[in-house]
Amino acid sequence: MATSIAAANISAQAFRMMELAPISSFADDSPQASDATEQYPIALGMCLEDYDWSFARRLVNLPPATLPSGIAVDVELPNTYALPGDFLILRHVVPECTLWRIDETLLRSDQTGSITIRYTRKIDDETRLPKVFQTAVSAQLAVLLMPRWVKSRTKKADLISEAGTLLQRARDNDRQSASAARYDGRNRQGDWVAGATS
Repeated sequence: MATSIAAANISAQAFRMMELAPISSFADDSPQASDATEQYPIALGMCLEDYDWSFARRLVNLPPATLPSGIAVDVELPNTYALPGDFLILRHVVPECTLWRIDETLLRSDQTGSITIRYTRKIDDETRLPKVFQTAVSAQLAVLLMPRWVKSRTKKADLISEAGTLLQRARDNDRQSASAARYDGRNRQGDWVAGATS
C-alpha cells in the first residue's frame, strides 16, 4: 500500500469531495483512514487502466520465457513471455500482425524470438502523477467510498459525474504528449481538410 504524501493528499481530497473532514494520513486510527487505505489502490488502478497515459507508459522488449511447471504449451500460440512485474494493462504489441493472448502473468504469442510491447505500468511514486490526474483519482476514490460515507443520492450522482469529468480532463491534457498516430497498422493519412482548403 502506498503511503506517500501525494497518496495521502489524494485520499484527503476524496473526503473533501464528499464534504467530509479529510484524513490526515493513512495511519489515522479511524474508519475513514482504514477505508481509504483499502480503496486507494483500487481507485488508482481503475484510473490508470482507463487510458494509455504518457506518465505510466512503458515500451519493452520481452525475451522468450520458459513455461512454469504444469503449464501447457498452446499449439496455436506456442511462444511464451513473462509480463513485467509492474505490468497493469497491455496497450500494443509489435509486430502488428502478431497473434497474442494474456494468460495470468504470461503473454502467449505466435511470434518467435523477442517481442516488443507497450503497456501501462503500476505507479509507485504518486508525486510523479500530473495534478489533474491526481484529482481524478481523488474523485474515483470518493465514488468508491461514498456507499458508506455519503447519504445524499444527489451528492452521489454529483460525485459520479465529477469523476467522469475529471478523468476526461486528464485524458485531454495527456493527449498532447505525442504526435498524432494510427495504431491500427495502416499508413498515416494526410490532413484532408488542409489539402482541400489549400
